[in-house]
Amino acid sequence: MSSASGVRCDQGTLLVPPSARTIRWGSFTVVAGVAALAVWTGGRKGANPASFALPVATALLCVWLCFLFDDPAAETSSGSATPLLLRRGVRAAIAVPAAASAWFACTWIGPLTGPTGAMTISFGALVLVALGAGAAAVRVVGGSRSGLFAAAVVVFVALVLPVAAGRPPTVDPSLPPWGAPAAYWGLVAALAVAVLVTAHRDPARPSARSRARRW
Repeated sequence: MSSASGVRCDQGTLLVPPSARTIRWGSFTVVAGVAALAVWTGGRKGANPASFALPVATALLCVWLCFLFDDPAAETSSGSATPLLLRRGVRAAIAVPAAASAWFACTWIGPLTGPTGAMTISFGALVLVALGAGAAAVRVVGGSRSGLFAAAVVVFVALVLPVAAGRPPTVDPSLPPWGAPAAYWGLVAALAVAVLVTAHRDPARPSARSRARRW
């Protein structure tokens, strides 16, 4: 392991306790409880919660992730020897598994018998949308309001767009507005990753191409 990699590993290890403390676990408990209740209520009287209640629960858990990067300790403007990408990566490595565990538990409530492929890929895509929108919103509107803007993006992608563009209108992840579920949610995930990468580019740091031209 190189010295630089060792330093980054040590920095990441040291970041775990403070990152875990600053994540909003109180709101996570509330959101996870509401998500489970929504799925349980949606499965009463023989209804299929996979077509509406579970997508709503998925959106709720991803909305919670939208506020992951608006903590003052993770703002783009914060001065730190630790790279922003590493700081946020540690926070995501702690929070995303928690949200995934809550979501997985929701897929076993009532008549549900675990996640399907469409459920899983849609959840993964929406997690990336939440992280990408949260990172981009911090750069555009600042850390204090970024979570609200990112949450609006998640709600639009998860609920508004499928209803508005779908024929028939539905939020069921297995019935996307266009194409097959894997292709649709894969495209959403790819766009979210592109936004996430772009949001972490340092505008003050020249690219390799610009450095080559300068030399």
